[in-house]
Amino acid sequence: MNKQPEITDATREALVNAFFQSAKKKNIDKITIREITDLAGYNRTTFYRYFEDVYALIEYAEDEFLKNTRKILEEKYTGLSFGEKQFFEIIINCFHENSDKISILISEQNHSHFLRRIKRNIASNVSELGTDTPKKRVVRDIYFSGIFYAISVNLQSKNSLSDEDLLDIIQKLFNNWYRSEMENNNLVL
Repeated sequence: MNKQPEITDATREALVNAFFQSAKKKNIDKITIREITDLAGYNRTTFYRYFEDVYALIEYAEDEFLKNTRKILEEKYTGLSFGEKQFFEIIINCFHENSDKISILISEQNHSHFLRRIKRNIASNVSELGTDTPKKRVVRDIYFSGIFYAISVNLQSKNSLSDEDLLDIIQKLFNNWYRSEMENNNLVL
């Protein structure tokens, strides 16, 4: 791609936006490259300069969300314990700020894949003191799987909890289960 970076970025974003526009109307498994390119005003050759297929486009959109969320966490998270409300408050705010795309990324067809990536990319960077052990990883995995799933379900629900109520539940789960599980098994927080 010899074009100027601004043009390249604009073309990529136009294709991504066209995908999300289509995904509002139909199942993401049914969206074709032709639909995306017709909506974006480009041809298939242009699409293939940027993405191998529709799933590569989805992965790019997920990567962008994860990259932006991690950047915000790095800027605002310094000095916080991930057990503090502010950690998940930042994540919930990132979900809300991107709710139009997130609702598609956590749709039934892509839900497991995206939540697994969130957990791997955000939660795996939380490093408690001490050596990482298999048990520690399992406890952390259960905790983060539950949290990210709850956030995504709450985001999709018409009768959802307030962010404050959700954060209270997350905090109680951390204090009443995660922290005690780590301490009781000498897994160190």
